[in-house]
Amino acid sequence: MPPDLKRVAASTTILAMAKEEIDKDVRKALQEAFKDLRDSVTIEVFTEEGVNDPYNKAAVDLIKTIAGLSPKIRAHFYTLKDDQAATRDVKRSPTVLVAPDRYRIRFTGAPLGEEGRSLVLSIIMASTRGVAISPETLKRLQDLRDPRQVQVYVSPT
Repeated sequence: MPPDLKRVAASTTILAMAKEEIDKDVRKALQEAFKDLRDSVTIEVFTEEGVNDPYNKAAVDLIKTIAGLSPKIRAHFYTLKDDQAATRDVKRSPTVLVAPDRYRIRFTGAPLGEEGRSLVLSIIMASTRGVAISPETLKRLQDLRDPRQVQVYVSPT
């Protein structure tokens, strides 16, 4: 794992609940992690009123806070009724997309707790176009010839 990603992983058992304001120490650690962002990263948040409202609010608050920590992070907010939801094939509320014009990074539900770490790493990787996998894994992936779709599911249980 590149050194900057190690620093983030170590400093970000973060974002316990987005309803609570991110405390000063976590905010400082995130600003430090985001200081080396190269390319701008767009984050799109999709919600639908009346469906998972507490998680919608948490996702929106979280992304607004994160976007406020670096000028390289740009947040856009949509409803599931917006054309953008159809364009991105978003059907669940909330859904958070990271750099959707370049990558297929999608968080279904509010990326809180341990998913917060994945969100931060996704933002850094999208900005730096870096990877957080070993050279051996990268070689094995490069040897694949058929298209693959990777999906990771996280459950709090």
